[in-house]
Amino acid sequence: MKKYHVTIFIVFFVLFFATISIASELEHGFMKYKWGESISRYEDLTELYTKKDVTYYSNPGESYTLDDFPINDVIFGFYKGNLFAVYIGIDTLETYDDINQHMKLKYGLPGTKISDKDHLTTIKWKYKDITIKLKTDEIKRKMKLAFYYHPLSMDLKSEHLEEINETSFRFFPIDKNKKPKMIPFLEF
Repeated sequence: MKKYHVTIFIVFFVLFFATISIASELEHGFMKYKWGESISRYEDLTELYTKKDVTYYSNPGESYTLDDFPINDVIFGFYKGNLFAVYIGIDTLETYDDINQHMKLKYGLPGTKISDKDHLTTIKWKYKDITIKLKTDEIKRKMKLAFYYHPLSMDLKSEHLEEINETSFRFFPIDKNKKPKMIPFLEF
């Protein structure tokens, strides 16, 4: 009986710390990209669009996967040259549901904001200095997952640049003759 309790405790301990370590990765950045880090550290990124102090980039040589679903639309936002956001376009309802479920398991129950006027739904989680938003635009039929680094995104908001229309992004410059490297984004 005692062995059984010890085994349960060890399994719980391992799962608990594995979850904490995965979540803490987001605290420092997204994959290999570190929050607040200068764009000069990422030579593989290609500039897509600039408005005032905000520039958006993508890496045409990388693509991400979510349980074998390809996620090709990943955009990195830099404010005054430092990483403040990551936007991930979602193409299927199945992927959206998987991400929503995964985030609930990892970060708890979210807040939800529904705008009847704009037909937008935003599901939001907070984790330390990171705000995570799962957004749907019913009119444009678009879905996306966004991660914001709070210290920089608040500076951006205070300068009234938040009106940048990040929902208009639909440009991922993959060369049709090259297959991008697939990197697991979330695994279940």
